Amino acid sequence: MKKLYFICLIMIVHVEYLTAQEDHLTKTFALPSNNYKVNDTSTIEPLTKPVKVVSIIDQKSETFKRELEVWNAFLGSVDLQNIGFIFLVRPLVDLDRFKKHWFEEMQMNYPFFYDQSNKIFVTNSISEAKPGHTMVLDKNNEVIEEGGKVINTDPFNLYRSTLHNLTTEMGIKKAVRGEITEMKDGVLKTFYNSAPIYVTEDGTLIPSKLAKDYIISRRFIMQTSPLSDTVRLMNNNRR
Repeated sequence: MKKLYFICLIMIVHVEYLTAQEDHLTKTFALPSNNYKVNDTSTIEPLTKPVKVVSIIDQKSETFKRELEVWNAFLGSVDLQNIGFIFLVRPLVDLDRFKKHWFEEMQMNYPFFYDQSNKIFVTNSISEAKPGHTMVLDKNNEVIEEGGKVINTDPFNLYRSTLHNLTTEMGIKKAVRGEITEMKDGVLKTFYNSAPIYVTEDGTLIPSKLAKDYIISRRFIMQTSPLSDTVRLMNNNRR
C-alpha cells in the first residue's frame, strides 16, 4: 500500500512539473493574413514590422471608446516604421457600422483585422474572457509580454517599456518617445528615451540648461505627458 502511495505521489509531482514547464514555454502567435485587414486610406502594413503589438478590441466593452482614444495617442508616440499594431476586432457587430465608427468617429488612421469566421481567435486560444487582452511579439512572433487593457497605468507602462527595450536590443534607436516607466530591481524608474524639449506655457522653446535652472529654483513646474518628449514649464509664482 505504501509503495502504491509513493508511486502515485511521484506521478502527481511529475505532472505538476510538466505543467510548470509548459507554462514557461514561449508562445508563438499565429498572425492573421492580410485578407482579414480592413483599411481606409492608410498604407501601413502592420504584419511586416519586426516588432508587433496585438490587441483584442471588444466593442461591447464599457471602456471601448476610451481604449481607442488611448491607442490613437499611443500610435502617435512610437516609430510605426518598425512597430506594427494588430488590432483584432471581435466579429460581433456589423462591419460597415464598425468601419464608420473606427475611421470616421474615432479617427483611427490605422487598419484593423476582422475575421467573421472567428478563426484567428480559435487558433490562438483567445477566449471571450479576455477583453482588452494585449500582447507584444518579437521578430519571431513569440509573445514576450502580455496583459490587460492599455487604459490601466501598469499595462500601459509595461507595453511602452517592453517596446523600448526590445527595439533598443534590435538596434532601433528612439522607437518609443516620451517617458519610459519601468521596474528595475524592485525600483520604479522613469526616464526619457531622448532628451526632452522644454517650452514655455505659450509654446516658446527654452534652452535645456535654462529650463533646468528654472525647475531647480522652483520658479516653474513641469507639465509632462508620457506620450511626448515635450516638457511644458508652468509659472509657479503667480499671485
